Amino acid sequence: MTETQRSTPPPISHGTVINDRYEIRQSLGKGGMGEVFLAYDRTTQQPVALKIVREEARMPGDDEALRQELILARSVSNPYVCRVHDLAPSGYGPILVMEHITGQTLHTHIRRKKAQGGYTSDEFRRIASDICQGVAAIHAGGLVHGDLKPGNVMVTSNPDGSIGKAIVLDFGFAKERARLSARRPGAPPDGGTPNYMAPERIRSGGASIEDDLYALGLTLWEMWTCRVPEPGYKPRAKPMRQQIMFDVPAGLSVDEIKQIFRCLADDPQQRLPARHLRFFNPVQLTTNPVQVPRERLDPGPPPGRNAQSQFSPGAQGLLATFATNAPEFVGELISLDRPTLSIGRRGDVDIVVPEATVSGHHANAKWQSGSWAIEDLGSTNGTYVEHTYERKKLVNLMHGGEFQLGELRLKLVSFQRESPHHKRARQYLSRRDGLTGLLLRDHFVKALDEEAGFSEWIEQPLSIARYEIRGPNRLVSDRPTILEMLAFRRAATRVVELTDMLLLSLIAVTGGRTGPLRFAVCMTGPGQQEARNLVEQVVGQVQGMLPEGLDLVASIARYEPGMNVRALVDP
Repeated sequence: MTETQRSTPPPISHGTVINDRYEIRQSLGKGGMGEVFLAYDRTTQQPVALKIVREEARMPGDDEALRQELILARSVSNPYVCRVHDLAPSGYGPILVMEHITGQTLHTHIRRKKAQGGYTSDEFRRIASDICQGVAAIHAGGLVHGDLKPGNVMVTSNPDGSIGKAIVLDFGFAKERARLSARRPGAPPDGGTPNYMAPERIRSGGASIEDDLYALGLTLWEMWTCRVPEPGYKPRAKPMRQQIMFDVPAGLSVDEIKQIFRCLADDPQQRLPARHLRFFNPVQLTTNPVQVPRERLDPGPPPGRNAQSQFSPGAQGLLATFATNAPEFVGELISLDRPTLSIGRRGDVDIVVPEATVSGHHANAKWQSGSWAIEDLGSTNGTYVEHTYERKKLVNLMHGGEFQLGELRLKLVSFQRESPHHKRARQYLSRRDGLTGLLLRDHFVKALDEEAGFSEWIEQPLSIARYEIRGPNRLVSDRPTILEMLAFRRAATRVVELTDMLLLSLIAVTGGRTGPLRFAVCMTGPGQQEARNLVEQVVGQVQGMLPEGLDLVASIARYEPGMNVRALVDP
């Protein structure tokens, strides 16, 4: 017998024992990284899935790379993600020991449901919700799946035959898949499945969170069409109902459908994070208003207990979120490096701000057990806080709180200059108005294009509610007073909240600031009369929050296919 014959292990078959521990029961399938077997773990006396990475596909350095990715994969603990237990060497190559899940892949499940007339809306919701939670957990762990598709989702069954849960498989090894794929002639250079790749990945390669979201959208889309998409296929190119086999969307809300539409956007920035995707019927499953996820300005982690007992220079800062006369100052971070600081426009104060409506020495800031006391020093234009129109002599500022000096808004944060938190805050303020949180005009028009595209795709009406604050004997285009600014902020915030609540929204409505005291909100789905009734109800509730002499007025515009959306923004 030659040396080669002695070192080559026999073929794997039923009864083969690997590492004196794992007894092979059957093959479960082959994939890009190797073959998966059902095995019995003699140590734990539990069934496991063994993925054996083929020896012929390996190169120097692969074992360490695989080990590093395994460490990351094991950090994700979620009921909708297949657990990876261990990585071990064997005579057949490295073996991944994973949780064994009894069920069938979503790819097979879709084909079986096709023969039965397709999914019901509740069956779709159950599977979609589970997959989204699994993908969200993977992304929260800093991982990218890289090959999300129906074949990498397992669907279990309950004892009564109903759908159990959906579990995401084969994640955390995007880099390893890329290395293996690069060695196969004609294979994609980064190891994914082209049918489920986002346009930017097909063009340039590279697995990413945004690519996972596109693949997630296509995976859920396939549950409606029962067809594997061709590489580069774009479902948004023609109306939805011309492409689907079973009308699952008929039983879904507009927002549930919109979530999938957003995942399939060509622009990666338009795709919603997996953690914000939710599939349930808000009418049937809750009697309380749904908590709508919104894009917010994150103030950073709250200070710990030490910050309450002892001042730490630079641990907190003031972020400029709005400045009427100094827009270039928005996004600047002022470090709070002393427990007592003076704020104003003069050059001899500690914190110099360029906003013209701030007095020379406007206020003092004093640290008090983790919070800050802002004392107004008789300024010309006053100091203000949330939910009131009155000037304040003293403001107690907690972590994440905001206050206003004249027409300058500042937010107490806990991150450092040029930190990732600071960069995200500046990105937020480059898209959104720091006074109201609404999209800035150009970004709103872009979002409105997206809403119009969705309206045509789903073949549902799109209405634009246009609001403005009006006072006596003045034009709305005039420069707003501070009182009007405060009323505008409060009205815009409340209008968006009420619109979300009345529409039973699952994702935040699209709203944008369109003028000094004007803003607009999109509504897809309601007919013209329903939209009118909703807006009248909103105006009636918000009017009572405004100071005497100011009115909230509204008008409605309806989008027609092919219309330039800019014409909808202004009355």
